Amino acid sequence: MLPRIVPSSDPDIWGMTPEDGPLGAKIPVCGAVGDQQAALVGQACFETGEAKNTYGTGCFLLLNTGHTPVPSRHGLITTVAYQFGKARPVYCLEGSIAIAGALVQWLRDNLGLISDAAEIEPLAKSVEDNGGAYFVPAFSGLFAPYWRADARGPSWG
Repeated sequence: MLPRIVPSSDPDIWGMTPEDGPLGAKIPVCGAVGDQQAALVGQACFETGEAKNTYGTGCFLLLNTGHTPVPSRHGLITTVAYQFGKARPVYCLEGSIAIAGALVQWLRDNLGLISDAAEIEPLAKSVEDNGGAYFVPAFSGLFAPYWRADARGPSWG
């Protein structure tokens, strides 16, 4: 059984912060939405078929599938995107990669291959191809579409 879907923004549902809490005042809590779903809204992906990709520590692709949940046939997550007021919920497909930008930091801090993230692009442009070298940054397993928590990051070539 899944939880009931409630609007992402509605001051009547979420309530107020406690006056004696860390904010020191009663402040309306008017919304709650996941970070990637918030990015979907922030990128104005309100129409079915519109998508956004967010690059940060990880990489997250969300595709608006409209008012009907679409089961993935390729290892993506079917989830709620958002719901505004009394409108019907909007669903999305999500593909997540755990390590993206974090790999740049790892190359800098652990391998010393670069001293600054800005060096990545000129370094990549300086070679004709990868020379057969591959690396899979599965430090915390593989996410979409494989979902293998036991996977580790191999390198070869």
